[in-house]
Amino acid sequence: MSIGLRGKVVLITGVTHGIGEATGRLLRQLGATVYGVGRDEARGRALEREVGIVFRRVDLTRRQEVLDFIRWFEGEVGIIHALINNASRNSRYSILNTTLEEWDSMIELNLTAPFLLSQMAARIMISKGVKGKIINVAAIQAYFPLESSFPYVTTKGGLIAMTRSMAVDLGKYGIQVITVTPGPVYVRGGEVPKSLDENAATLIGRMGRPIEVAWLIAFLISDLNTFMTGNEIIIDGGRVISRKPDPREITSGEV
Repeated sequence: MSIGLRGKVVLITGVTHGIGEATGRLLRQLGATVYGVGRDEARGRALEREVGIVFRRVDLTRRQEVLDFIRWFEGEVGIIHALINNASRNSRYSILNTTLEEWDSMIELNLTAPFLLSQMAARIMISKGVKGKIINVAAIQAYFPLESSFPYVTTKGGLIAMTRSMAVDLGKYGIQVITVTPGPVYVRGGEVPKSLDENAATLIGRMGRPIEVAWLIAFLISDLNTFMTGNEIIIDGGRVISRKPDPREITSGEV
């Protein structure tokens, strides 16, 4: 039995790089109609040309842009089968030097935007009788924080809790809400530096690739997944039970 997504309408945030881009490309190959948002206009337009993703430039740290997009999506699209709250960015601040501006930015990106988009998606799904899927992409830093990652770690932990609360509210409508929590995945594009793979603190002995997370997400939003909700799936090559130290490039925030 294969994963088929023909006829599914999917919205992905952070579609212009890393896991979001890999997921958007894969879902198009599997037959889904994909709407994607991101800040990189040039990359987004390239994805439109290359694979047919419908791109809208949206800065998810700016609440009004999110609200404007929601109005557009409700009016112009009006149907959704799966939402993937994937967009994020690194934030190398400790509790001692986090500014209010950085804190607010990460709250908007990692909590407020997923809340607003999930609310929109759930309302559309319920009104159309769609038993849809909402996927929140977190990070294992919620459990194993790197130094000076305070806003990022805090908001990713909040996103995991949001999944559970949403699942409780939406289960009676047949809407499944799941967290995907990646470990060390190389999202810079191109070949993974050999030293990173060799020194990766995983049991598998290498860094993860975005396409590996994309395949997991593809399964979760497909009709093959019918009995999971409120769950968290960690895809990390065994990092959370490994006793190995992370390579310098990860602890320093370079990748």
